[in-house]
Amino acid sequence: MNILRRYGDRWNWALVPALLRRYGLMLPAGKALPGSMTTSGTLPLLPYGLLLLLSVAAIVTIFVLGVFESRDRMIAQSKVQLRQKTALLEAYVSKILEANDIVLRNISSEIDPMPWPEIIASERVSKLLSTQKQYLRHSGVIALVNREGFFVSYSEGSPIKPFSVTDRDYYRFHRDHPSDVTLISESLIGRVYGKPSLTMSKSLRRADGRFDGLIVITMPIEYFSKLFNGAASPSDVAQLLRDTGEVIVNVPFLEGSTAVPDWFAGAVAEHADGGVVHSVFPAEGIHRLIAYQKVEDFPFYVSYGIDEGRLLAGWRQSVRVYGTVLAAALAAFVTTAWLARRSSIALMYSNKSLREVSERVLVSQDDERRSIARDLHDSTGQHLIGAAMELANVKSRMPDMDDETSRALARTAELISQSNEELRTLSYLLHPPMLDESGLPNALELLVVGFEERSGLEIELRVAPEIGTMRPSPGVELAIFRIVQEALTNIYRHSRASKATIRLVRQGSDPHSMLLLTVKDDGVGIERRKRKSVGVGLSGMEARLRPLDGALHISTGKKGTTISVKVRG
Repeated sequence: MNILRRYGDRWNWALVPALLRRYGLMLPAGKALPGSMTTSGTLPLLPYGLLLLLSVAAIVTIFVLGVFESRDRMIAQSKVQLRQKTALLEAYVSKILEANDIVLRNISSEIDPMPWPEIIASERVSKLLSTQKQYLRHSGVIALVNREGFFVSYSEGSPIKPFSVTDRDYYRFHRDHPSDVTLISESLIGRVYGKPSLTMSKSLRRADGRFDGLIVITMPIEYFSKLFNGAASPSDVAQLLRDTGEVIVNVPFLEGSTAVPDWFAGAVAEHADGGVVHSVFPAEGIHRLIAYQKVEDFPFYVSYGIDEGRLLAGWRQSVRVYGTVLAAALAAFVTTAWLARRSSIALMYSNKSLREVSERVLVSQDDERRSIARDLHDSTGQHLIGAAMELANVKSRMPDMDDETSRALARTAELISQSNEELRTLSYLLHPPMLDESGLPNALELLVVGFEERSGLEIELRVAPEIGTMRPSPGVELAIFRIVQEALTNIYRHSRASKATIRLVRQGSDPHSMLLLTVKDDGVGIERRKRKSVGVGLSGMEARLRPLDGALHISTGKKGTTISVKVRG
């Protein structure tokens, strides 16, 4: 919709009010928003669009922070589970390797002192190898290799033909470095089963310490593959790696997956014992979260990786669902808030009109009270005085009246006197003439004295002396007088108090001085009263202060109620 239309070189600014009314910035009648609504800090006067935008931004920010916090929490929980799975696999592998090492040491301690002819001929040695093999279900074969590099004894019995292992790295290592070290060789194709295997070996030595052969245990890699495959989920990756990064077992096997992982070198350099890293598997193009752990003192690492995409799939779905719900809720919120704002402008305009009417009613009421008080004093009061004078004249003209007539006249005179006193009190309550003649302090003093006599309350009045010499404006004096009058009436009717304190002081200097009024009682407090009985009086106080830009504050508790008024004086 084009609101501003251009004619030649001029804009049609007459359509601006239509735009303002459309968006609730101008009243339907074409009037601008009232000035008090522009300066009072009420809702329409604030940059409402900015406030609404900040509210929406705060909600969205909290949602985003919550989303990412839930993502981080999910990843943290997954890291814990990854470490647990990796620790479990590491425990299996380390137990296998430890069991093999124990068997190698047991066999070495049994046959190391024996010469080779005796070893070959001994049935005890063959039985020993066979027995130990039964405890190593994960291993392929246990064999003895003589110093020349030939297999001479098997856990499964005598070999069909003597195999030579002189070309194997483990044979050359033990031959060239005779020691008690248990060696785990590189993976190779075993000559007994013809399958990829790892070999654990321990050297035999003569009495003089020279190399005298080997004890060998082969471990088919197929066994480790089955172990890792059983532990890994279909979408996960489990690996057994050497400390050089060479992949021994990769589940599931993919083309090129036996290459040294990209993450390995950096991760091990930073945390040699284990940790959790993020990595991309180029062969699959998948981002994975990987936990790794070193296998005790052996030259191996176990790793377990999960697909981050699958891990976060449920999280992303939840974000989409909750994001859609939040977007719909925010749209409804913004729409409702905007409509409510437009309605609130009209409502506040109506409230302002009602307040103006209420203020005019109070002014009219005060004028009417002043008029009634003047009429009662000047007319009815004078009539009562005249009646008293006429009654006295009658009494003087009848000196010989009987006692009954004399008493009747005396009672009539007393009633006229009481009526005159009550009339004077009523006239004072309607509008105290002292307020106009000698100022607020004297008017308050007369009000307190009369109220103490009528109510029995103990009232303490303290008024700063300068208020009597530097009188506030008549409107302020009247407002404070009426507020004190209404406050004392509420105390007497509702608070069940025995004492009240009234303090009136001036704060600051002209032209910015303020009058501070405090009315305090020792009653039960507003919260324990019937609210309907005090609401009208308090609203009347607020109505009197509103045109004077004054402020009313009420504090209440078990020890009484305090009414504080602050108005420019």
